[in-house]
Amino acid sequence: MRRIAAVMLFVLALFGAGGFAAAEGAATLPPVRRILNISLSVKPAELVVPGDVTLTFTIANASEYDAENLYIASSDGLHIEPLGQIDAGESKMFNRQHTVSAAELDEGLIKYTLSHDGIAGDRETVNYAVECPIEKAIAQPGVEFTRQFTGTFVRMGDVVTITYRVRNTGNVQLAGLRLSDALGDFTGRVELLEVGESRLFTSKVTISGSAVSKPRLSYTVPAEPGKEYVRALDDAKILLASEQLDATLELDREAARYGETVVATLTIANFGNVDFYDIRVTDEAFGGLIADGVEIVNGAKPLVIRREYPVRQDAEFQFRVRALSQSGAVVETLTEPVPLRVLPESGEAEISVYAKAAYPVIARGGDAPFDVYVVNAGDRDLENAKLTESSTGASLWDFAVLASRTTTHRRVYVPVTEDATFAFEVSYRGQDGARRAALSPSVAISIARDGHKLTDDRADSPYSGESTKLGENPMFLFMLAGAGAVLLALTVALLLSSRRARRARKEKILLKRRLRQEELGKTNRFTPVKRPERKRKENP
Repeated sequence: MRRIAAVMLFVLALFGAGGFAAAEGAATLPPVRRILNISLSVKPAELVVPGDVTLTFTIANASEYDAENLYIASSDGLHIEPLGQIDAGESKMFNRQHTVSAAELDEGLIKYTLSHDGIAGDRETVNYAVECPIEKAIAQPGVEFTRQFTGTFVRMGDVVTITYRVRNTGNVQLAGLRLSDALGDFTGRVELLEVGESRLFTSKVTISGSAVSKPRLSYTVPAEPGKEYVRALDDAKILLASEQLDATLELDREAARYGETVVATLTIANFGNVDFYDIRVTDEAFGGLIADGVEIVNGAKPLVIRREYPVRQDAEFQFRVRALSQSGAVVETLTEPVPLRVLPESGEAEISVYAKAAYPVIARGGDAPFDVYVVNAGDRDLENAKLTESSTGASLWDFAVLASRTTTHRRVYVPVTEDATFAFEVSYRGQDGARRAALSPSVAISIARDGHKLTDDRADSPYSGESTKLGENPMFLFMLAGAGAVLLALTVALLLSSRRARRARKEKILLKRRLRQEELGKTNRFTPVKRPERKRKENP
């Protein structure tokens, strides 16, 4: 009995101690054991077949207790990962890769379990069941296939870079992608392209003529075994650029008086098959910018630009046009020079100058001859005019007189060392004492192996000296009379020599006849024959 009583007392004491401990623990526990707020999202939100997704966990601890020894585990228990501790008031966000199984895809849920130690001494682990929906979608393969060129208009021999881009816009993987283009014999391959991924392919082609790009893309879908998809882009042509930028400069008149204003009109036309951008027009003769930043597309109307100039002296106008072609090349063109002549005042000399190279192409450098023509179309003789080469300023000739309504020709020599253009200027003073000048159009001369070989032919020219009218100098009359006398003497001498020649011919003919007759006479005379000795004896 004592033994039984002792056992009962021990049991009662044990229960009493447990009840006291339980009461003490219950008194310190928080009102809520789940102190974490957990959310889970998945990307992509749907799959056609089992595959990999990205899970995003967001954990927030809004309580005053720390969550210690936090673990995360997949529903199948194959993946368990410690996350450490989340202190009171803190939050944590992280991503994890997850392979969706066929069972999860059929169920439409991805499940995970999170756990941490009990709160405030509680020995019981706190568990959280977290799940996220995953939808099983119908296979919808899709692809974005594009192509870009570095230029659709190119020059012969240019290299064109073609960039192809393939992007998976569907909801399933693409496999066995094959890209081909006959242009450049290009081929590209990709074994697997995930949803949303892109691939770039680059081909470089040297253009030798007009070409056509015909790209073709083929691929399969693992979710649809035995089926192949094909995409093709429209044909795209790469054309040879025909860059025909034409610039024409005109003046509203060929001559004007000093102080007047002339209008220069530049017409820019595009006769090619490309567009021109960033067109810049500059004044080649006087300097300065005429226009900048304009453009003219293929097939557009000609571009017209006008500018006014005050008349100061004889001048030559010329514009340079520079443009960026659609092919990427820079194209320049220079207008033909347009001369402007200054009209003299009433009674003034009216001077204009023209020049040409005696040999436009020479074999090598040297003093090249140029023929310069100075025309005085006015009613007054001009005195003390000076001929110079405008680019070098070299003095070539001093005219004592340039007669009115007369053209004066001079051959001058200018040193030439390379291909160049020259212009000749006649400077003089008008009746008012103002300095004036007349400028010739530009004359080009080039050096080539097959050109003319220069020789020193600077003998006195029949044109040397002052320009003089025939009627104003009697010396010319004496020269003409002398020339006539010489011509008459030559005529008489020719007549006399011809008579002597005829007489000599007649005598020669008579001599031939006489000799012939003598020959005929010899053959007709009797020639004696010598007889034998026997007959002579018989007839003494």
